[in-house]
Order: sequence, then structure tokens, then C-alpha cells
Amino acid sequence: MKITLRIARNELASLFYSPIAWFILIVFSFLTAMKFTSMIESTLSYLDVYGYNPLDVSSQTFNQYLGMYGFLAKIVDNLYIYIPLLTMGLLSRETASGSIKLLYSSPVTSLQIVGGKYLASIGFGLCMMLVPMASVIYGSCIIPHFDWLPVLVGLLGLFLLIAAYCAVGLCMSSLTSYQVVAAVGTLITLAVLKFVGRVGQEYDFIRELTYWLSINGRTSNMLSGVIRSEDLIYFLAVILLFLSFTTFRIAFGRSAVGKFRRALCYCGVFVAVLAVGYLTSRPAAIRVWDATRTKQNLITENSQKVLADIEGPLTITNYVNLLDNASTSYLPLSMKQNETIFDPYMLFKPDLKVKYVYYYDGTPASWDNPRFRGKSVEELRDYMATIYNLNPRLFKSPEEIRRIKDLSGEEFRFVRIARTADGREAYIRDFNDMQRWPGEAEITAALKKMISTPPVVGFIQGHGERSTTRPGDRDYTDFTIAKYSRSALVNQGFDVCEIDLSKGEAIPEEVRILVLADMKEPFAEEEMQIIDSYLERGGNLWILCDVGRQQAMNPLIARFGLRMEEYQLAQPFGDFYPDLILSRATPESAALSEGFREDFPKRRLRVSMPGCVALTKTGEETGYTLTPLLATDSTAWIEKEQTDLREAPVACNPDADEQRGVYCTAYAAERETNGRKQRILVTGDADCMSNAELSSQREGYAAGNFYLIVEGFRWLTDGGFPIEIRRPEPDDNRFSVGVEAAGPLKIIFLIILPAALLLTGVGLWFVRRRN
Repeated sequence: MKITLRIARNELASLFYSPIAWFILIVFSFLTAMKFTSMIESTLSYLDVYGYNPLDVSSQTFNQYLGMYGFLAKIVDNLYIYIPLLTMGLLSRETASGSIKLLYSSPVTSLQIVGGKYLASIGFGLCMMLVPMASVIYGSCIIPHFDWLPVLVGLLGLFLLIAAYCAVGLCMSSLTSYQVVAAVGTLITLAVLKFVGRVGQEYDFIRELTYWLSINGRTSNMLSGVIRSEDLIYFLAVILLFLSFTTFRIAFGRSAVGKFRRALCYCGVFVAVLAVGYLTSRPAAIRVWDATRTKQNLITENSQKVLADIEGPLTITNYVNLLDNASTSYLPLSMKQNETIFDPYMLFKPDLKVKYVYYYDGTPASWDNPRFRGKSVEELRDYMATIYNLNPRLFKSPEEIRRIKDLSGEEFRFVRIARTADGREAYIRDFNDMQRWPGEAEITAALKKMISTPPVVGFIQGHGERSTTRPGDRDYTDFTIAKYSRSALVNQGFDVCEIDLSKGEAIPEEVRILVLADMKEPFAEEEMQIIDSYLERGGNLWILCDVGRQQAMNPLIARFGLRMEEYQLAQPFGDFYPDLILSRATPESAALSEGFREDFPKRRLRVSMPGCVALTKTGEETGYTLTPLLATDSTAWIEKEQTDLREAPVACNPDADEQRGVYCTAYAAERETNGRKQRILVTGDADCMSNAELSSQREGYAAGNFYLIVEGFRWLTDGGFPIEIRRPEPDDNRFSVGVEAAGPLKIIFLIILPAALLLTGVGLWFVRRRN
């Protein structure tokens, strides 16, 4: 070990006596400092102008240093440029000058030579880490409650990447006497390691090996504050692989060894590394540590509990239609990247398997290209397979896929189907929004739906109520059965059905929530008996009233101690019609759920209710505890003179007994029955959940209609669905300095630090020249 350290010390001294090493260090430090100072200055300037957004409760430690947009990730992007320049002369210089023969003839082993050279290179790599470490120290001074652990994990990932690059560079330097060739060879090898993960993706076993061997994205987990055992083993294995190759190269140069034995040594090490990589990358072998305070890289406790309740293996099958232009990102080339959304789930359920079924079926109606017209599905398959350079035989025919699974109900679009060992299934879809992929809420809701009885929401029909099947403006398709809407009930763990009481249909026993929206005609006596029977068994109910429905709906809501006012509300707001009522969550609603307590006040959400009546208490004892849920501000009044608030100017007239004030537009009612809590929601407007209102784009306020739907159904299911994935707020969400700190920061990192390095390098050069 002493000889190895002596070689490392001499090599490191040689590096610091050379201009190229100081050039690398100064340029790297200056460019890195520029990225850091510009990022901090930009953030401080923005906060100085706009202030802190109450909605942004993210960790400033994470925002500035971690993640794909953090400071450490920006260093990784260009790190490959510097290392080849550093390592190109480690052994090639010895070969070119002939001094390598002295090493060969000295009593120094090949392993000691390689070890000393490598320790010198990573020693210089530690010097390169000075600027990132200095930036972290500075960040800890300006961000209160700085989250040290994940940043240290990120620095570890950065150093391991440098160490891997150095091992590759040292190996390339041993192959040639030309330093430039060694540098180019290092760049080529790093490029191969980066893109090897795209090789053989259509073959399962080859895909696993090549994807593991790829260095691309290997630091992404550590740069997010997560240590995965497979990443640590990967870096150690790659370093060992190239150091072994370098040792073999020197050892075989010192003694005559046959070609077969050489090939056997090289291949043996390579196969052993691949075997270790394959075995340690299996989900059951992976161990993970999330160093962030809020464990933001792991799934929440609610999701972990759902996984713990799933007995036996879980299989998620991706059905990819070649003729669906939205499925192109799920073809074999991108298969492994697409599986990453399930990595957090595999940590808690190692027997979760992800499979793919490729097929072609259906008519791509969205394709308007004339070249597609008139072609059969087989011709389209061949055409698309040629475009993507895929084997057409990889895809199952319409007849084959229909024997496996009928996907016509999904319109032959890409879909994932989760299946338990006992055959229970749930659909996990992509959505028509910017994010596209399902998030934790949607995935966990689908999994929980398989292992529990999903809450069935029944929508009453037969008296002019809003429908879940008609796509009209006033109807409720978007938040109920729209399969490709993220917020739809069917994607949040619910089942939806319609019940036509006018046809004598009974309310099924499995219905847990009944929705009655905008009933135009009162119930007949036998229909009311059905509703009473449902209430007596403890079923929950959401009643959505509307203007002009007092006669039909007041007898029903009177059972809960409420009534609709005779006239509709008016509320002036900007240039909108005065019948647009913007309701806020009341302070009393905070007791219902964390969403009402946190989201509504923090985001300043207002539920838009076009055409709304006020709800008041009747004062009669009904056994229900009433909690005001939504209310107007003090500018609203009940308009008694005009019925059409969009025709003429509307004003509050005290002479007509119109008074400005706060009026309740939604109530929550609750009572104990049959050993559990029965919950009722009543709103004074039914348009707040309509297709037209949910898709409206008005300016001037933050719409909270979707939040009302989510929190309302979560309260009605006692927190069961939709899944709550809320996390604790981080403590490090502020800076202790303003934009004025950017000036001293630039002086320190862009002037003082590079100048100190330059003076140190020049000083060493003068000392060596003098000696």
C-alpha cells in the first residue's frame, strides 16, 4: 500500500506541476461558478420582484442543488469534457517517453501501478469538487434549515461519476502512447457507455444487460437525494472493470501471455461484472435510502399501505397499439424509461412485474395523412413497423389480441392493466394533459380499487337531472366517466352508475354515494320511499340545487334542516355577469378535510357557481349537524327584483329588501346512523360541476371547482378516495438574503476563487523552476 500511495503522490505532484491540470481546474471552477452564481442571482431577483408564492412550499435546497434542473445536474452535463484531458497522459506519457520500461523492470506490481495512477486521478477529482462543495457551504448560509443530507448524497454521486470517468480514462491511456488518441478514446468509450442502453431493447434479456451497463442517467437518483444500491454497485463495478482491464494490459505487457488466456481474462471480468449488475438490479435485491427530510422521492404512507395489502405478485401489463400515435413512446426502444414510474412501487413490492403486449388494431381516426387512407390494418402495421425499424411479427394481430383482451372499450389506446394473483384487475391510463403519465394518486387509486370494494357513485335520473353519459354543457361527463381525464371519478378509484327512479329502478346495495343534481320535478311518493330507504341504511348523498328548483328540491333538503331561498344570488365581480357567484371555503369547513383547511385559503380558491341560490337553516331539529361549507363575500345579495340577471344592470336595492352580506352556498350535514357516520353535501348550484364550467377559462380568480369535487368526495368516503398523497411542508422554503447578496457572491466565486487558483498554479510553477 505504501508503494501505491507513493506512486499516487508522485503522479499527483506531476499533475499539479503541469499547466494542463491547472488549466482544467481553473476553467472548470470558473464555468461551474458562473452556473451557480447565475442560478442564485436569478432566483433572488425573482423573489425580490414577485415575493414568495404561498403555493410554492417546495424545498429551496432541492430547487437550487438537486433534481434535473439543480446546480449539481448542470455540472454533470459537461463533466465528460474535462476528465479525458486529465487522464490522457497518465500512462500514455510513460509509454511515449519510455519510462514505462523502468516501471516494468522495477519491483512494483501492475496492480500497484494502476492503483497509484488511479488514486492520483481521483485525488485531482476531489480538487475539482472544491467549487461544488463551496457552493453548498454558501447555500447553507443563505437557506435556513438547509437540508444537508440529500445534497451530500448528490455530491457523492458527482464524485462517483468522476471516479468512473477516471477509470475509463486510465484504461484508454494504457492502450496508446499518444495522449490525444487516449483522450479521444475516452470520449468514444463514454459515448458508448451512454448509448449502449439503446441496444437490443426488443429482446428482454439483452435489454436488461445493456440498460444496466449504460452510464446515462446513473447519477439522477443521487442528484435527487436518493441512494439506490444498484447505482452504487454500478459505479463500483464499472470502476473495477476498467481498472482490471488496465491491470491486465500492463501485466500482459510485462510477460508473454497467450492470446487465448488474455481474451479469457478480459471476457471473464466483463461477464462477471454483467452478472453482478444483472443480479443486483433485480427489484428484490435493490435497497433505497431517501435522504430528503420529507421523503419526496418515495411513495407516501397511504400508497405503501395499499401495496402491503396486496397479497401475492402483482403484474402490470402495458398494451401498446402500433396504430395509436400516442403509443410511440412505449415502443421497445423506450421500454425501460417508461417503467421508471413504477420504481417507487417496486421498492415496497419487489414481486411487481411490468410486462408489454404489442399489437395492432382499430382505425387511427386521428390520422389525416393521405398516405394512410385506404390501407388495411396489416398494411398500416407494415408501414409503421418500417418507420420505427421494428419487426412486424413483434405485434399481435387483431384476432390474437382480442383473444387475450378486448380493448375496444379503451378505443384501442395505450393502457396499463394491473392484475393481482387472484385475477382482479384495474386500468391505469395516460391522460390528455401536459403531464400525460399517471401520478401516484391515480396509480394508487387503481391498485386500491382492486383489493377493496370501490365506492360506487349513483347519479339519480328521471326528473331532468344532470347526466354522466351525455357530453352536453350542463352535464357531468368530464368529472365522472371521462376515461382520459385525470380528475374523473373512474380514474380516482370510483365506479359510476346512473339510476332512473322514474322507471322503478332501485338503488343498488353497493352504492355508497348518491348524487342528485338539478331535479326539475319532485319525486313521486314511491320514489321518495326509495330515497328514504337509502338514507335509513346510512347512505351518503350529494344534492346539487339550482335556480328555479325550490319547489322540487326544498322538500328533500328540508330533511337535513336546510332550504333554498326563493330568489337567486347576485354578486358583482369584474366584467362578469352578476349571476356568477364566487364562493369561498368557510372557516368551519376546515374541520372536514385538510384540503378545505389548507388548499382553499392558501391558494385563494373560489368555486364559480353561475346561477346560484343561497341556502339557509330551517331551524328544525333533524338529527344532522350542519357545517357551512361555502359562502359568498360581503358584496353579494339576494336579487328579488330581476329574474334574468344578464339582461339589464343589476344593483342591490335596500327598498326591495335586498341586503348585501355573506350568504352560504353549500352545507355539509352529518349524523350517526347504523353505527357509522352518514354524510350529506348540499350546494346551491348544479352548474359548478358541469362540463362547461369545469372547462371554462376565466381570469381574475383561482377556480376551485375541481378541488371542491375532490375534497367533497373524499369527505363522503371518509378519506378513502381519492387517495391523499399530501406530504409535510419542508422547512427550507425561504432565503435569508435578498438580491443584494448576488454582488458579493459573484466577487467570491467569479473573481477571488479563480484568482486564488491561478496564483497558486503560477506560484508552484515558479517554485519548481527555481528548484
